[in-house]
Amino acid sequence: MHRVRHAEVFPPGRPPIAAERFELRSDTASHSHDFIELAVVAGGTATHVSAAGEQPLVRGAVTMLRPGDWHGYRDCDRLTVYNLYVSPEAFRHELAWMRAAPHIGRSLHIAGRSGRPAGHPLRLDPTALRVVETGLAETAGEPGSDPALRPGPVYAVWVGILLCLLGGVEAHGSTNAPSERTDHVHPAVLAAAQFLESDIERAWNLDELASTVNLSPPYLTRMFTAHLGVPPMTYLGRLRAERAAALLIETDLSVAAIGRLVGWHDPNYASRRFRHFFALSPAAYRTRFRPGGH
Repeated sequence: MHRVRHAEVFPPGRPPIAAERFELRSDTASHSHDFIELAVVAGGTATHVSAAGEQPLVRGAVTMLRPGDWHGYRDCDRLTVYNLYVSPEAFRHELAWMRAAPHIGRSLHIAGRSGRPAGHPLRLDPTALRVVETGLAETAGEPGSDPALRPGPVYAVWVGILLCLLGGVEAHGSTNAPSERTDHVHPAVLAAAQFLESDIERAWNLDELASTVNLSPPYLTRMFTAHLGVPPMTYLGRLRAERAAALLIETDLSVAAIGRLVGWHDPNYASRRFRHFFALSPAAYRTRFRPGGH
């Protein structure tokens, strides 16, 4: 029922956004994936199960999950869900302008805010929900169809829906905003994020990263947190955990080898950091979510 691999949703040459509609009347086993998913509840009720615990779902609830996050549904009562899928790489290429927009960057990383497990649903206000629901009702495919195979103009609709969802997530996401938040994004913040994303296995430290973008470590930390919601080293840890999760699902590499590939050379430390983000050990994660269970 649920696609878990990037290649299944975004084949070569297809748009980096796709959408599907689900009607759930029974429990759905917990599953993971290696792309960003925003699940919008359009009707019915259920209990959402994730690393963050269990939370009730009602109309208007939105769950945002980054790569590696896992979730499922139980106690479904005529639950209707629209899933909007986004390729993480799109925010470094086609949709890079979104990260440079004030408020959007924080929303993209709210799932991993402060390094805690993701999965807490948020709520869209009625006006935003009507806009999102109308757009998705007209463009989302049914389960089993190809979610990326839609007419070209639909891509623009999905980008608009994505902006509306991210705006709603930000509006309801946090009340303890840093005082440094402004309507201007310091270019060094985006540069620092790009350095980390392009070389996650490197033994980065805050002083080295700050020197690379010509800022002091305290100032970089304040600005980075204000824009992306987490400090630079927490951001790096999340990137490593996401990559490790994908490798656990998609390869037969040992946990130790995967740790080394993402920059965690001590297997015990790698296991602790992975568990911090996903509430499961790497071995348990692979057993639970890899197709075939091994």
